[in-house]
Amino acid sequence: MTCIRKTSLLLLAGACALWAGGSITGTVKVKGDIPKDETRIVTKNAEQCGAKMNAQKYVISASGGVKWAVAMLEEAPKGGKAWGQVDLVYNNKECRFEPHVLIAPTGGTLKVSNSDDMLHNANFSQVEGDKKKGIVNLALPRKGLVLENNRILRRAGLISVECDAHDFMQGWIWSLPHPYASVTDSNGGFKIDDVPPGSYKLKVWHEGLGEKIVEVKVEDGQDSKVNVEL
Repeated sequence: MTCIRKTSLLLLAGACALWAGGSITGTVKVKGDIPKDETRIVTKNAEQCGAKMNAQKYVISASGGVKWAVAMLEEAPKGGKAWGQVDLVYNNKECRFEPHVLIAPTGGTLKVSNSDDMLHNANFSQVEGDKKKGIVNLALPRKGLVLENNRILRRAGLISVECDAHDFMQGWIWSLPHPYASVTDSNGGFKIDDVPPGSYKLKVWHEGLGEKIVEVKVEDGQDSKVNVEL
């Protein structure tokens, strides 16, 4: 049985049902011409940040693989796993939000840190269609400061992160009620593990290329391949 490889010998009743499953792997690629990344002018602290910086909006490989896309199941699978203990830090580093795109558990606590020797104001907003609704603004006036906040992730959905002190900074967080999601790597690849057998809708999101939903079927112990073009 698949679950024997994923659990200890001290199996509780129902543990196999919880952990048995397959995986979803795939690649997110650009459909058509590859867009160039945006260049943003540094309007403050240029002596530390540099005069210009790329936006990380379009980080795309020569073969068209899209970095910083998110592949996620639209709904939590029945009998699937819940988020485990997660210690997440969203960092202001070298005049960027790091990582550029983060997935995080809805209802969890997020640590926001400052690794730069300057003031940052991290402004978190819930994205609702083409509008943004403010959640919280966290002032980080000095290097090494770390603030914990349980309001940022209280609702599921997409969160925009901007710096009120540096208008060229932009980051994104997906607050998700389940852990069945993955951020694509530099080649556009992603993998979602421990998915219970069944048919699912997989949503792929990217900040500049939009969204797409595809159907995927998962079988126990098998790897389902999904390639998505945006």
